Amino acid sequence: MIGFGGNRNSARWNHDVSLVLFAIAGLVGLISRPSVLPFGPGYEMVALATNLDHYGSFANPLMSLQSGPSALAPPLYPLFLAGLMKACSTPTFLLWAVSLGDILANALAAALLPRVSQLLFNDIWPGTVAGVFWLLSAQLFPSWDANYTLPLLLLFCLFSASAITSRKILGFGVVTGLLAGFLFLLNPMTLLIFAPWLVHLLVFRGVPFRRAATYCCIVLGIVPLIATPWIARNYRVFGSVLVRTGLGLNIYFSNNDCSNTNLFDDLHSGCATVYQPNYNSAEARAFRDLGELNYDRTRLEMAKTWMRSHPDRFVHLTFSRFVAFWFPNTFEYPFKAIVIWIFTLLSIPGLVLMAYSRIPVTAFAVMVLLGYPLVYYVIVSDVRYRYPILWLSLLPAGYLFVWLVRLARERWQSIPT
Repeated sequence: MIGFGGNRNSARWNHDVSLVLFAIAGLVGLISRPSVLPFGPGYEMVALATNLDHYGSFANPLMSLQSGPSALAPPLYPLFLAGLMKACSTPTFLLWAVSLGDILANALAAALLPRVSQLLFNDIWPGTVAGVFWLLSAQLFPSWDANYTLPLLLLFCLFSASAITSRKILGFGVVTGLLAGFLFLLNPMTLLIFAPWLVHLLVFRGVPFRRAATYCCIVLGIVPLIATPWIARNYRVFGSVLVRTGLGLNIYFSNNDCSNTNLFDDLHSGCATVYQPNYNSAEARAFRDLGELNYDRTRLEMAKTWMRSHPDRFVHLTFSRFVAFWFPNTFEYPFKAIVIWIFTLLSIPGLVLMAYSRIPVTAFAVMVLLGYPLVYYVIVSDVRYRYPILWLSLLPAGYLFVWLVRLARERWQSIPT
């Protein structure tokens, strides 16, 4: 039977701490749920879900006009939203159902952090501190997948770390591959997290190399099988092998004469009404007439031309988005932004301390933290882009915090009375 390690007492304590964090996170989410949430017309995933609900097709992501078949978003979250829309007949009830799902997902993330901490550090307390930081900074994103991506990644890490030690390589490899495939269809960028995690397990989990390599190959082999129906649909519709479109569109409206660091400022300055097809009718017609894939390609070339002709402006925007990715401004929730800044700052010496203490997961964390955000430095900033790797800042911050507390306690106890 697969377990997450530790003796019976530590497992019981881990369970109790996780349960308390889950309950508190759920309660905090319900109490602090804002009256206005980003949901409805203008959000591509919601528009795709609405079209799925009404017409049964993955199409028409724009609020301004019908643009035809789409791959502007990965399919899993729009399908989930469409299912909720089928079940919920009124908009108010639908929004409550979606936000309740986000609240439960955030609570699950808080509950899983001590368990991941036990796996990485053989100590639940860094994860407990990380869970408290998470409680104070978590937001609801009903129009996007962000709230679900984080707990699913944590579940994947926990399950795969245990499954790789099992002798039932095929069965557990298939289940882990299914988890990875669902993550990929929820957010394809998670490939840059779960693939390095499998490499980390291969090197550091202490499993015979041949068995571990077989397990990892099974997992990574299942992912394209899960994605094949979606990719085949896109090839049939667009004539190209692709997981999603939108990169060119996002880079285009993020790099121009009026673009700002983040989407909030673009919307309030009016820049989005010039370049974003959801807000500009000429861009929307071009999106429809060129076709989504051709529009994406032409806008990417236009963005590259602008970058080459405005190198100073491009460098300034990229640097400002680098800063905003790590130290986001959440606008409506300044307290949550401050909490993120605090644990981000703590995570830097935390990673150094982990490296000094020879914690094996340090290399994985640094690699993902360096590689995953690169694309987000060239598009308008939003705090939700950070969510899939937020745990890799939360846990090092918790590790440092616990180390400092224990050091202070030792020094205090060593003082003669």
